[in-house]
Amino acid sequence: MSFWQFLNQWWNLPYLVMLGLVAVYFAMQGLGLVAHTGDGDADAGADFDHELDHDVEHDHDLDHDHAGDSEAHGLAAAFGVGRVPFMVLWLTLFIFAGFTGIFLNRLVQVKAGAYPPWFFFVSLLISLGAGAVSVRFASRAVARLVDTGGRGASARRELAGTVGVVASPMLDEKFGEIRVQDPRGNELIVHGHVAAKDVALKQGDKVVLIELENDSGLFQVAALKE
Repeated sequence: MSFWQFLNQWWNLPYLVMLGLVAVYFAMQGLGLVAHTGDGDADAGADFDHELDHDVEHDHDLDHDHAGDSEAHGLAAAFGVGRVPFMVLWLTLFIFAGFTGIFLNRLVQVKAGAYPPWFFFVSLLISLGAGAVSVRFASRAVARLVDTGGRGASARRELAGTVGVVASPMLDEKFGEIRVQDPRGNELIVHGHVAAKDVALKQGDKVVLIELENDSGLFQVAALKE
């Protein structure tokens, strides 16, 4: 059985679907359908990010209101849920689980000369375990740079008055990303905007975080005069 014939088997279907979704996502990124490549896309993406930040913070408040959910919250937090973009979590899970499953299936099929159907459940369990471990490590690494839920080394409100650098191509009155360091020395990416009367800033410009807005979940920032 050739490798292509091997792939065209029912036991590889879940893994091919995972890797296919990953391929579709990166293809869309390459075509500019997901990335903020145009003004319209940037505005839509900014609105989506605003809503995501607000929803994550709202969910965070609900978690604290329900003490009975502490164990589930602790498990989710261990995998970075609410602390890093969900894109990082599902991409990491699908990539590692997909390749692990196909590798195990191929290994057994070659060694045994035929694929035992019962091994499908074994490979599924092992591949999901490998994906979960990978998500754990990836989320911990990414959380050092991005903290969408404000649950990192320090609360986001504590960053008011901090000097940062514009990390996105542009920071205007609607949206932008700023790279800052919290009081403990951790580098974070936070979202913000300048006042409507201020001019847009470009990547690399220094800014100061003025305050965190409750409604939008964004920092109001101002250019740093040197």
